[in-house]
Amino acid sequence: MSGFLHLSDFHLVEDETTSSRAFNAKYILENTVDKILGKKEDFGNLDGVIITGDISDDGSTASYSDAYDILKELHLPLLSIPGNHDLRQPMMGYFAKDIEIQSSGFFDWVYETSDTLIIGLDTLVEGKNYGILRSESLNLLFEKLKQPTEKNIILAIHHPPINTGIPFMDEIALKNANELSECLDAASQPVRILCGHVHGIYHGSLGIHSVVTAPSTCTRFSFNKRTDAPKGFKLSPTGFAYLDSSKDGFWTALTTVN
Repeated sequence: MSGFLHLSDFHLVEDETTSSRAFNAKYILENTVDKILGKKEDFGNLDGVIITGDISDDGSTASYSDAYDILKELHLPLLSIPGNHDLRQPMMGYFAKDIEIQSSGFFDWVYETSDTLIIGLDTLVEGKNYGILRSESLNLLFEKLKQPTEKNIILAIHHPPINTGIPFMDEIALKNANELSECLDAASQPVRILCGHVHGIYHGSLGIHSVVTAPSTCTRFSFNKRTDAPKGFKLSPTGFAYLDSSKDGFWTALTTVN
């Protein structure tokens, strides 16, 4: 089996010195990585770190440089896709090193271990908060899914294709989840879909395919289904997740205190 860490939504900015320590995203990411390193033996074999977007909050080159320097201490492949706060070009300068980008200008990629196929797709619409899968991304997914394989399949996207019950987040989710669902019909086995964006743990499905969202490392949104619910964030609990990608494997979230 292959084991992966699933991290999401770091929201680093160029100048963290203007932030309080309580919400200094760089400090929080460093703290999270320190906790992971302290538990690394508990995880057993690790094959990579799946990062489901919003590495940066402002798209600055400095935020990607800082995030990369922190995360490389894990000594694992960094398998990243962009979120709605990211910018592709500065992100590619640091986070395209361990993956093979499949199309010029966009963050679609495929990564394989001995028993797992991971497909990362770009849902970023620069300047907008919602997500869309382009036809090129869906075609790449379709072509990979229709090829016979004995490997377990993971799909990583930032925007979840399911509702969370939080109105202001569901308004900026993946806009063409129905097209994704149709594309997944090409799969001969269930696909695990890993997402970020909503700063919390939510489970759902697209047909036979499971969907799960990771907690953010830095903040969380409160669960509140009221249409007039406040849109602010809270500092805890936050965390990351671990994935055993085998057919009888599991995904589990681990909370952290910043």
